[in-house]
Amino acid sequence: MKKVTAACAAIMLCLILLTSQGQGQMSAQGRNAVAQTVGKVAVSNNSSIEIIEPHLVQWGKSNVLSFKVRLKNGGQVPMDLLRYGITVKTDAGNAGNAIQVKESQTGTKVLPQSARDFIFYAAVPNQTRLAGVQFDVKEWNIHYPGFSKSIGVVKIPGAYSNTVPAGDSKITVLQNNQIRMTPGDFYSYETANDRVYTLAFTMESWGTQPVELPGYSYWLQTDSGELYPFQTVGGSGITLNAKGKVTADLYANLPKTAAPISFKLLVATEENSVQLTQHAFKLEQAKAWTAIPLNTERGYYIRPDKEQLQLQADKLYMNETDLPQMDVGTSITLINNNRYTVANPNLAYFVEVNKITYLLVSSGTASEKTIDALEQREVALSAGLPKIMNPYNMNLIVAKVLSSGEEPVYQPLLKLPLSKSAEAGPTQAASITQTALKDGSPYSLTVSNVMGYMDGKYRIVEGTLTINNDGKQKIELPEFKLSGSVENKYSYEGTFLNAQTDNGLSPQDRIRLTFQVRIPGNAGLQDFRLNVKEPFQQGNNKLYRPVATFSLPGLQHTQMITKDWVYFSTKDGDFKIKRISTFRLPVDGEDAMVTEFELFSSSYRSGAIPEFKGVYAVNHISVDAQPVVLDKVISAGPDTPVSLQVIGKIPYSMPSGEVNVLLQIDEEGAGRSIGQFQIDALDKAPEYATDQSYSLNIAGRESEAQMYKVVVYPGTSEDLVEVLMIQRNKNKRTQVLNPLYGYFQSTDGMYYPLKYETNADELVKYGNVVIQSLAGRVPKGTKMADLKLLFGLAIQNKEIAATSGNADAFVKPAFLKLTEDKGAAANGLTGMDAGPYSLNISYPQTKLVSGYNGTLEFTAGLTKQLSFDSFDTEHKIIIQLENAGEIITQREYGLNTADDTSSFSLIPRTFKIDSIPTSLSEPTLQVKVYLSYKGEKKLIGEQRVGVSFVK
Repeated sequence: MKKVTAACAAIMLCLILLTSQGQGQMSAQGRNAVAQTVGKVAVSNNSSIEIIEPHLVQWGKSNVLSFKVRLKNGGQVPMDLLRYGITVKTDAGNAGNAIQVKESQTGTKVLPQSARDFIFYAAVPNQTRLAGVQFDVKEWNIHYPGFSKSIGVVKIPGAYSNTVPAGDSKITVLQNNQIRMTPGDFYSYETANDRVYTLAFTMESWGTQPVELPGYSYWLQTDSGELYPFQTVGGSGITLNAKGKVTADLYANLPKTAAPISFKLLVATEENSVQLTQHAFKLEQAKAWTAIPLNTERGYYIRPDKEQLQLQADKLYMNETDLPQMDVGTSITLINNNRYTVANPNLAYFVEVNKITYLLVSSGTASEKTIDALEQREVALSAGLPKIMNPYNMNLIVAKVLSSGEEPVYQPLLKLPLSKSAEAGPTQAASITQTALKDGSPYSLTVSNVMGYMDGKYRIVEGTLTINNDGKQKIELPEFKLSGSVENKYSYEGTFLNAQTDNGLSPQDRIRLTFQVRIPGNAGLQDFRLNVKEPFQQGNNKLYRPVATFSLPGLQHTQMITKDWVYFSTKDGDFKIKRISTFRLPVDGEDAMVTEFELFSSSYRSGAIPEFKGVYAVNHISVDAQPVVLDKVISAGPDTPVSLQVIGKIPYSMPSGEVNVLLQIDEEGAGRSIGQFQIDALDKAPEYATDQSYSLNIAGRESEAQMYKVVVYPGTSEDLVEVLMIQRNKNKRTQVLNPLYGYFQSTDGMYYPLKYETNADELVKYGNVVIQSLAGRVPKGTKMADLKLLFGLAIQNKEIAATSGNADAFVKPAFLKLTEDKGAAANGLTGMDAGPYSLNISYPQTKLVSGYNGTLEFTAGLTKQLSFDSFDTEHKIIIQLENAGEIITQREYGLNTADDTSSFSLIPRTFKIDSIPTSLSEPTLQVKVYLSYKGEKKLIGEQRVGVSFVK
């Protein structure tokens, strides 16, 4: 967050009805403070003016003094505040009149035997101290010298404090109703870039009438005076009912480099773009989530929004594997005990273990918008945790989602203990680590990353064998031999996919070998054992003796994965990966199977992205696939997914049938399988309306695109259909343009390819807008209602395609509804539709050059139909001159591509067309203007011009 400037706009806040019960339990009850009067001046026997609660805050470059003036009328006739003025004097000099905040519905008069508060403010020098401020109260009268005289001065006492102590509330008055304001739970946590602070601020009415709350803005002030705006969800203008209560859920992002010692909450209103502080609260020390009190009651209740919900949590389950991670999870039930339907809250769940929090992934009915009366919603939660966390106690944190953007913001509501259910053991019945001796020195063998999958008529068992020298001297490893056995009866030879290049192993050093065992498909994997042997010499014979045996009974459950997580490890880190979607897309006379995976680190630290390989099995036929990592990253972290696309091409006539994809990684020259994913059904690309944005949230290439218009260039047997797309670069660091590619699809299932070409500037700055053209040929007369645009991000040679050249596939597909071409030819030469421009031609006239030919001179200029920064150079304007139906001549111009007469520009200039014969059949020229693209042209305007050749 940047520091507040003087012209910053007020932040609109959503005041969410009723604070949560969990929040109330977490907050301690304090005392009630009231606004302090710093002094008063008598204006008559029973009437006075009081100066109440002045605040001095440096808002950007302006030092703003705000305060309240209470006019107490103790007389028998109305009094008017306009009779009095306030001059502010400071120890820095430059006295000035205070300005009253205008009230829209009430005037300045005060009835007899009553009092009213008015808000004033003044800009004072930056060197001003609050203790050095004086308020000179003046009375206006035309009979006074200078029309005014001072009737009293109020000085601020030395012991004055305008800040409510931490933990206390404040009683204020709004519209003759007492309002109690209370800052609630103040928490903080770190994200990748910032430190997030959340605060619950409650306002409770003690009055008997509804109160229209002001449009408050909320600010977090550090001990050094820096100001950061608090934000919430929604808008302002909330009505606080009598005896009612509202809560503003606030959050602010501060740079990690900021190191504040303490904070204040400032509640302000805005007047003429100036923030006026109304209330100030000292905040308690921001607490980490580890300091959230543990709720040990038998029943759990939360109030994330207006209504209270009961919450139940099942026992925590834990499933261990042969990986460094274990799966943990639980089920949450939200119960609506009310007699009416309530909104399903937007909640997030975390598991806390050893003072570390892990986000739980939810599934189930969390997407339902409402919970009916006396009904319940169940949410299944799961996460991957390091195995070393197993012995620790675990707690569940329930949090409200305040912002759900790229970096969500959470406000904790409740922490409760999780009891563990009976824990499932590891996949292997025996230990995955075995020890052995070589020349008297110990070493260990560890089997990990084991999976079983189908490959045609065979079952394949693959995994990693890690050999570690645990001794204190170098050892020479033997040439190991590997085999697998089923049910202790059938034995099958195995192989190492990467050979032992160096058998010498230094102390504490290790090598990783990828192994594979191939067995018949009908053998089964219910009781599979992996046997490692070493050779020895007996006479002239080379025999083998066992070194280690690993029992792997659970492999029959790992053969096919649908959309579950797959965990695997490499020498660079621990990972988890999940299939998101699979599409079948047309490309160059073939079809492409495109599967998207999301890759995460499954441990605390990031790991270098492995080199992936992929193989599709379509109706039991293997198809090699190309992996493409879209994100411009070199490692995968635990929180942000890395998008992996696996693309394999098949004949378009080939039925999909049974489809699965085998994902492999390259490990020291060997391809090791990590998961075989079963694709039960192909996904359908999402469909976008014409006004919806297509977003690409790719690290380093963030952008969004939206359809601008459709242009149809009529041809002889085919029409060229062009879709103009608006693309915005959303990456703040990189200049980039994401090329789009795809097909037109008709209602009868026909595909018409787009010509891949992106001629706009390749490098586009953050926030810049590019007009991108997607064009293809369709049968003449095709209606746009019968077409959809199927498009996506262009791919070429295992990476995002360049902005010119070829594309051999596209990913992140989407359908876009098309609109009819609304750019009809103009009746004249003004306001002509030229792509994203409007073309205006004026003052056409003919001139005689010689006795045999003349010229047509005219003024032409472009205007932008929308704000953009770049358009291609391939679109041209063709001006064609006809006489009596015969083409006399024509001239081609660019669209804002040059500063000379070869191109029209945003600055109107004079142009001329030469070689017009003076011997014309008719004394007029028909001027026709065309928009030209890819060899086709569209008439955008025409006008008849009289011929009168004059010098």
